[in-house]
Amino acid sequence: MTTTTTARLQLKGITKRYPSVVANSEVSLTVMPGETHAVLGENGAGKSTLMKIIYGSVKPDAGSVVFNGEPVHIRNPQEARAMGISMVFQHFSLFDTITVAENVWLGLARTLSLAEVTRSIVSKAQEYGLDIDPARPVHTLSVGEMQRVEI
Repeated sequence: MTTTTTARLQLKGITKRYPSVVANSEVSLTVMPGETHAVLGENGAGKSTLMKIIYGSVKPDAGSVVFNGEPVHIRNPQEARAMGISMVFQHFSLFDTITVAENVWLGLARTLSLAEVTRSIVSKAQEYGLDIDPARPVHTLSVGEMQRVEI
């Protein structure tokens, strides 16, 4: 018996050009459900550009993105997050003067109250065995704790 699994994410022939450089040239990538991939390369190799294309913050000049077997045009990070795609940037995007819960809440569509987001953070932290206090100010977190909040 043969089973076929649909790729979670496929990039096909992704190209992104800037005025003085080609950041990505016909890049293809397939990520199956449950897989983890590392994207490695020298500075300026186009890694960040490729990730930003997946996340919807940069538009490719050519190529296609397929998510769960369906062609998609991710127009912005909100659409990416709605699909379950998120990104942990090299530099944190957290506001250090507010709490963990407030930071998470700011990144979501306003369909949940801050109290609901706080409860969800507590629940997910327990589910994954993470020590994250939603009421804690971000400026008091370690780098590792900030990475967990970003995720």
